[in-house]
Amino acid sequence: MLTRFARKLPLLVGLLAGAAPAVAVAEEAAVGGAGGAGDLLVGFRGIGEIWQDPGILQAYRSSRFAGAAFGAIGITGWLRAEAELGYMRQPSQAGRTVTLADGTAAAISAGSLELLPVTLGLAAHKDTGRAEVFGGLGYAMAVFAERTDTGTVAGTKPALDLRGGVRIHTQLVQPRTRPTGPTGVQGVDVELLLGRRQHHAFGMGEGFDFSAWRVGAGLVCRL
Repeated sequence: MLTRFARKLPLLVGLLAGAAPAVAVAEEAAVGGAGGAGDLLVGFRGIGEIWQDPGILQAYRSSRFAGAAFGAIGITGWLRAEAELGYMRQPSQAGRTVTLADGTAAAISAGSLELLPVTLGLAAHKDTGRAEVFGGLGYAMAVFAERTDTGTVAGTKPALDLRGGVRIHTQLVQPRTRPTGPTGVQGVDVELLLGRRQHHAFGMGEGFDFSAWRVGAGLVCRL
């Protein structure tokens, strides 16, 4: 029996040696892939918003820039839940004269508008090897406060959020592997995003309308 085993030993060693590269490739694909349930993304976006509300445009500019932090966790191999929190502050165009609805002229008073956009949503994604494309929808909430010489107006506006984009994989971070699995930052992506926040959908709602087209870019860390 020992003689037979000794004769077959070189064959077994050859088979194991041939299988080792395939196992390594499979492990590398698992580390560098799009991830599945429980995968975690964190990142920061710079977002430009273009607004259309005539009432806001009279006192403020039509476009704003904001920073937003976000995190996403995988639910399945193609679906993630995402949360985003942003902030922006815009001073009024103090001294500018505008024509009111009744035809009279009035000067814009000094003040500012602060906005805290919050978004909770779901996004589907597909990894193409060099990049990941994604798209989703969710619930958006704009917490705002307008402060002027005449007082402060504050509140919360619900909305629908639609978004899509691409995350381009980079080589800024090389994934590390240990016997227990990958740890730390597994990769860094450059993200490009296009979205729409829609308030007063179907003509419903009153007051400020913070609906906006949103164009952004940022960095994403895969954990």
